Amino acid sequence: MRSLFFILLLLGGCTLLQPPPQPAEKPLGPGEIVSAPAAEDVLSIGSSTKADVRAALGQAVVVDFSSGHEVWVYRERAPEKPVEPPAPRAELVLLFSPSGILSKTRVR
Repeated sequence: MRSLFFILLLLGGCTLLQPPPQPAEKPLGPGEIVSAPAAEDVLSIGSSTKADVRAALGQAVVVDFSSGHEVWVYRERAPEKPVEPPAPRAELVLLFSPSGILSKTRVR
């Protein structure tokens, strides 16, 4: 009976051990996306509005023009582990017409 108690106590102690928590992935910052081609796929030229894009991709780096057009730029997040030489990060560039509708996209 006593040995059964110690075996159960030993097994119970093992269940309390948990692997160390994994570091949480850093949240995306303004103008950051995970993948430019994947982000471009969720957009629809001619029907996506600024609100639609902001809801899908988050806050962008915005350049306003006096003509009423706006350019929004999103950059892919830099890799967590830097590589040598550093790989260029893709950018998703969006052009909005003065009416606020997405008119062009480009990944560079």
